[in-house]
Amino acid sequence: MEYRDIAVKTDVEEKIRANLNIIKDKSTERGLAEYFGVSRTTVRNALNDLAMEGYVFQNDKNLPCHKVFEINMLKMSSFSEEFQKEDDIPIKIKVLSNQIIKMPAELRAFFGSNDPLIRIIRQRFLDQDPLSYEITYLSSPKFNDLDKIDLNGISLYEFLKEHYHLTPSHGREEITYEAATDDKAKYLQVARGTPIYKVSSYSFDNNFQPFEHTDQYLVGNRFRYHLSAKNIFNYEVTHQ
Repeated sequence: MEYRDIAVKTDVEEKIRANLNIIKDKSTERGLAEYFGVSRTTVRNALNDLAMEGYVFQNDKNLPCHKVFEINMLKMSSFSEEFQKEDDIPIKIKVLSNQIIKMPAELRAFFGSNDPLIRIIRQRFLDQDPLSYEITYLSSPKFNDLDKIDLNGISLYEFLKEHYHLTPSHGREEITYEAATDDKAKYLQVARGTPIYKVSSYSFDNNFQPFEHTDQYLVGNRFRYHLSAKNIFNYEVTHQ
């Protein structure tokens, strides 16, 4: 009986992986249980496993949500641009702080100067649910008066391209995970100690000059990172 239960749960997981829209269409554990002809306990266990793997996200009411975001690590694009292809995703950007600060010692080598930086702290939301908490640093002399701009609801990269004629060229990303501290737990609305992604990016313009560093903290079971390249020897990014 124990092995049969495991087999049934695995079958449900595989069917959901193959068609995530099932969750959207059925919307509740009861609906999924009736659709698959299994118990709600089996559905709940399957969803828990898929949530741990990053295939689905379950909100506090234990109702499944099908949306897990795919990020191509090799693609030189902004966070906002990654989701423009998904028309039904109401991503909101809220600016918590936008001010000039002294150059932090740990970023002096990357920026190659001791000039002041603009530090922008933002949150992103899917409807009312927080997706990310991020701290961005930009050269103050290069982006004059950026600290005076209302950037709520605005893609930062798109604004820099349009108003400062910036052309991003290449960058480096470091992806780790850490336990949410009090401040990150507050802004991501997770329990203190919850595992979260930390994505640290270092970006350069077409003159090979550093222009931006961001530390981005993401709700772990909302995102899945992947590598998509035409050639593993030159890592030319595929167009998806």
